[in-house]
Amino acid sequence: MTIAHGLCGFVAVVLLAGRLNPDARGDRVTIADLRLVAVLVTAGAVLDLLDGPVARRFGSSGMGDRLDGICDTVTFGVAPAVVIAASGSSRSSLGYSCLIAAGGVYLVAMILRLVRSEMTPPEVLKRGFQGLPSAPAAGTALGVVALNASVAVTCLLVVLLALLVVGSFYYPRQRVSLMPLMAGGPAVGLLGICGVLPLKPAAIAMIVMVVVPSVAAAGATWRGRRAEPGEVASPVGGGGNLEF
Repeated sequence: MTIAHGLCGFVAVVLLAGRLNPDARGDRVTIADLRLVAVLVTAGAVLDLLDGPVARRFGSSGMGDRLDGICDTVTFGVAPAVVIAASGSSRSSLGYSCLIAAGGVYLVAMILRLVRSEMTPPEVLKRGFQGLPSAPAAGTALGVVALNASVAVTCLLVVLLALLVVGSFYYPRQRVSLMPLMAGGPAVGLLGICGVLPLKPAAIAMIVMVVVPSVAAAGATWRGRRAEPGEVASPVGGGGNLEF
């Protein structure tokens, strides 16, 4: 299941390869492209959610932890970064270069977050995710592109997203009762990209639903560190075993 998760990201990149062709001037990511990538990223997120319980139920190969980080990088890092880079309407403009740079910033932030997670002791991870989790971050990156905003606004939102991804605050691990906190925003965005909801309002709602709790978690962690310098506070509390 973990490898299938990584293949979802690979297929998404393949589908976008033509949009990065320097001879295809004027082409940009279309809503049809976004729809396919969003479905693939969502499928990867579902597989990423289920691979742990399935491994515990039927046994693991022992490679799961290492494979998970690699596949997360492909599906939640590389694929959204390519969408961001390919979203410019001009292949030779400064704006297009800025979008490539913004996609690179997002990808680097995702890599750093995933490597940090691999290096973090399990007892620390029990407090919560460090930074915005990878799956909702990937969905939000697609939502930013779906806004079809100016290059400046797109780059600004992507950089903000990258900062949240690599942030040192603690985002609560998901219990069933808290799942809407993490999955609700991407679900609304997916419905918008797929045409079930109006696209731009759904994209804005997704960004707000993902960014606001993350900023709140960062503020709560910062206040906890100031109150108790020797401790790291978890903003909402509680561990669980459902993760994205």
